[in-house]
Amino acid sequence: MDVNLSFFDLVSNVRSMRRLKPDPIPLSALRKVLQAGVQASSGQNTQPWKFVAITEPKAKHWFAERYRAAILSRFGKVNEYADSQSSMGRQLKALTYQMDHMQEFPVLLLICGQRDWPFKVPQSERVGLAPPNYGAVYPCTQNILLACRALGLGAALTTMHQVFEQELHEYFEIPDEFGVVVTMPIGYPLGKFGTVRRTPAEEKTFFNRWGNSEPGETLR
Repeated sequence: MDVNLSFFDLVSNVRSMRRLKPDPIPLSALRKVLQAGVQASSGQNTQPWKFVAITEPKAKHWFAERYRAAILSRFGKVNEYADSQSSMGRQLKALTYQMDHMQEFPVLLLICGQRDWPFKVPQSERVGLAPPNYGAVYPCTQNILLACRALGLGAALTTMHQVFEQELHEYFEIPDEFGVVVTMPIGYPLGKFGTVRRTPAEEKTFFNRWGNSEPGETLR
């Protein structure tokens, strides 16, 4: 376990790991990961998250069947393009592996968020179910990804469950006041961790107004 990675080494090393071993992970490791998740900040400390950890084979097969159908309905036969050595080809190859082996992964984690209308939506327009509190759930999700990496566990964020979310709610008896924000397979990785490739922050940052890349004299 790479528990001694410094923070800045850790955040640059959290790669999506879609190829996972079927080996079980200790309950203590899963609890440690989730405990890291709930340390995330949330407005007024509402902590609007809940987790459903799917570990039973029957339930994982149920999810995997619907996940595969959702992928194929949106992207077609992804394995036809997975042989390419391009970046997209490699990503599709990993996605195909995840799709074909989802039921074998030790834990499929549903990260749920309590529904809460955004401030910008007027009271008169609040009809039907509010969206989940994404602003709180995603920091929680990132904490979980970081904790997985620190413990040597692989994980990948997916939102394809949205295609069959109503079925998901019914099967796992998730109440309407919560929405499933993220599905995250977790397990020991088959591949190796490595530094992620990202555009440098300098190329994404403006100062004082959009398009101004120079900080001026206020920062030295």
